[in-house]
Amino acid sequence: MLTLAQLIKVVLDEAYQDIPGTTAEKDKAIKSELERLSANYGDLKNSKRVAIDYSSAVARFAYIYKYTVAHADYIKQVIESNKALRDLFTRTDVAVACLGGGPGSDLLGILKYMIKAGSKSALTCYLFDRERAWGDSWSEVAKTLKATFPLFPVFQQMDVTDKTTWEGYKKFLHADLFTMSYFLSEVWSFQKEAAAFFEHVFKHAKKGAMFLFIDNNDQKGEFPAWFDSMAKAHGVTVVASNACEMAFSVDEEKKDLDPYYTKFDWPKRKSNVVVRVGIKQ
Repeated sequence: MLTLAQLIKVVLDEAYQDIPGTTAEKDKAIKSELERLSANYGDLKNSKRVAIDYSSAVARFAYIYKYTVAHADYIKQVIESNKALRDLFTRTDVAVACLGGGPGSDLLGILKYMIKAGSKSALTCYLFDRERAWGDSWSEVAKTLKATFPLFPVFQQMDVTDKTTWEGYKKFLHADLFTMSYFLSEVWSFQKEAAAFFEHVFKHAKKGAMFLFIDNNDQKGEFPAWFDSMAKAHGVTVVASNACEMAFSVDEEKKDLDPYYTKFDWPKRKSNVVVRVGIKQ
């Protein structure tokens, strides 16, 4: 069975082919994009910043290479550490809504957990993101992975700051699990515009639905405080809370990402994170 790094390598190969130019030109563009993303993620609370643009193949390649292995593995570790989350994947069918899940971290982390746990649940995974092109990255994941359980990834384009893009979606509100992996920090500067979307989700999530939140552990604790305030307002009881350093698992081999590892050095390995697991009452 493929590891996360091996699966992501397949996706990276396809994305690399989509980047225009010679090999040298592609690599130069990727290195520049890695620097741009790093600078943007260091400035997430800037109220004057614009949303990060992932529309280009080079931007998506850079993000998947740098961040997706680690972020996916963190999701897997959180599920492993929480019995209520583990129990979800003993059901016959599980539906997950990955909010801001275009980069694939949420989906891949769940898949890694299910494979390691031997879960046979039929998984429907709704991936919601503003950038439509993310759907191209993960549309073939079921075929590539050769999972031993039914897998139905569904990509839906959605901008949480634009009500017209999400108010017509209903089915995802019946999800058993909502994931938010580094999503609240991404839209932190647009809280006013995004508030209606989160109100909609927390209010209409079914009784017993679970929420998995993981994000940067910012010094003032504003990212988790935003989640906590929405949870409290809508009857979501936080059953697990943690702030810690996480690192991707030793079974992930960085050299599985070659030739990109040799060219672009380490992907993200560890992070200072904050985690919440909640259940709608």
